[in-house]
Amino acid sequence: MKAFPHLVEMHKEHAAKGLVIITVSVDPPKEADMVAAANKFLQHVKPAFKNLLLDEADELWNKKLGFTIPPCYFVFDRQGKWVRFRGIDFDEPEVMYREMDKVILQMLKEK
Repeated sequence: MKAFPHLVEMHKEHAAKGLVIITVSVDPPKEADMVAAANKFLQHVKPAFKNLLLDEADELWNKKLGFTIPPCYFVFDRQGKWVRFRGIDFDEPEVMYREMDKVILQMLKEK
């Protein structure tokens, strides 16, 4: 969950420039312990953005979103063009976060 505090900071720094963050948990809704742990984490971190729980079968989001193992981040520009960052595509999470930050900061400059 290293990325989540970073997302909170990115939101604080760049929300006024148009950055919108929405998180979607793919924890199985019927797994009460997992959902409770996620909610406890959110209550501790107190993000100022929307956090959702996906209530769909794994097979559906695996196929539609093109990933099977979280984390996965979708970054959209103002025109709806997107870039996907999957943890599985990077050897080190920090490399993914740096690349994602570059894309986000570039997109925020665009009008």
